[in-house]
Amino acid sequence: MLSLNVKIQNRLRLIYVVTDFVTTYLAVFLFNVFRVSLITIPLTLSEYYHYPKVLWGQVLFPLMMMAIYWLSGYYNKVDERSRAQEAILTLSSAILGSLGIFFLAVVNDSAWSRTLVLEYLLMLSGLLFVCVYCGRYLITTIELRRTRAAHKISHAVMLGTDEEAFRLACRINESSSNDGMKIHTFVRLNGEDFAGVHNKDFVIIERSDLSDYCQTHAVNRMILTPKVMGSGKEVASFIRLAADIKGALFVSPDVNSLVLASHRSFNVVGEPLVCISNPNILDSTANIKRAVDVVGASVAMVLLSPLMLFLAIKVKCDSKGPVFFRQERLGYGGRPFEIIKFRSMRADAESGVGPQVTVDGDPRITHFGRFLRKYRLDELPQFWNVIKGDMSLVGPRPERRYFAEMIAARVPQYPFIYQVRPGITSWGMVRYGYASNLEQMIERLRYDLIYLENISILTDIKILLHTVRTVVGGHGK
Repeated sequence: MLSLNVKIQNRLRLIYVVTDFVTTYLAVFLFNVFRVSLITIPLTLSEYYHYPKVLWGQVLFPLMMMAIYWLSGYYNKVDERSRAQEAILTLSSAILGSLGIFFLAVVNDSAWSRTLVLEYLLMLSGLLFVCVYCGRYLITTIELRRTRAAHKISHAVMLGTDEEAFRLACRINESSSNDGMKIHTFVRLNGEDFAGVHNKDFVIIERSDLSDYCQTHAVNRMILTPKVMGSGKEVASFIRLAADIKGALFVSPDVNSLVLASHRSFNVVGEPLVCISNPNILDSTANIKRAVDVVGASVAMVLLSPLMLFLAIKVKCDSKGPVFFRQERLGYGGRPFEIIKFRSMRADAESGVGPQVTVDGDPRITHFGRFLRKYRLDELPQFWNVIKGDMSLVGPRPERRYFAEMIAARVPQYPFIYQVRPGITSWGMVRYGYASNLEQMIERLRYDLIYLENISILTDIKILLHTVRTVVGGHGK
């Protein structure tokens, strides 16, 4: 069941989408009206729309602009955007869309003069900006007034009932620049309650009730202190919940954390709060990355289908058991998903022994499985995981819950990898390779955490190129 906060965001997002399409359609129509008025040949608007190019442009251009609006990240966080961000995103989308039309429909037309092209580009981008921004401004203004009239605030809960949590909550509540965020609810974790938390204005709930409370009270922010950060397993569960409620998990860092988090984004609400549930990446970059994932994985599935069919037959003939190996892994938000690979081990590899890592010369690996793992061909079916949205082409490698909890117990920062989708390949896999024990898993984790601080399309391309070199060179295990 979706929380009230998620339902509100989805409703608002739908309103923005419909309004953007209508205002973009209007901008294109007004552009055509102006074009007719500037044409020296006598022509009515109705006659002008009889031209196939004009008619198709009226339909297809708004659809293209909707794709640009999505790629820009405008629809990602509809309730957390300033007026300045709204104006900048609208203007950049209008300019990009106008340039797209120029290169698609005008650049090869010798009948157009440079002066006329420039005038039309300015006219189209100006109309797009004005029409679309007016629609967005109107919706944002109405929503803000409704919010203020209802005295709505950002629902947040404080994780912990100790003195540190109490004093942080008081500082946030007393701040005049806290973006309407107030804390009235504390979540009891391990330890004794601080006396001040029992103030009549505060509500105390149990940890076991947190998920239901977030759903019923539209909680969209959770805040924890460095003391709570010491429990990696606990933090992982909070990151998972933040993903479920489409909210954010913040931590109030100590001095050491501030130094280590110098590349992370801060949310200043009268208090330096660091968001640890969302990656340090622009919304536009995240959307472009997802688009590249879907297109790239789809193309790969088609082009590599003959090879994958051949490998499937070889796996079936090499040893008894299914062609594909399926296993639960933890992905985005710490949520479990089923990863799929070509089977490279005996079907009974873990029968009666429980979770085990693969080591060099592992006798459980089949003859053909060694070939698959050497060239990492066993990973090819994961393109389907990418298309489904469980994984990305590039991202931290997903682990089983058993090993993830062991790592989190040693490295509290481990749950940060749940900020993004896990990947078929990763910086850790390229620079370190497969891990044969817990110590190596932790060592490889360093690369994944560095990747989280440097996510970009260029970084992903570099990792993919390194992966191709690894595959071609047969440097896998």
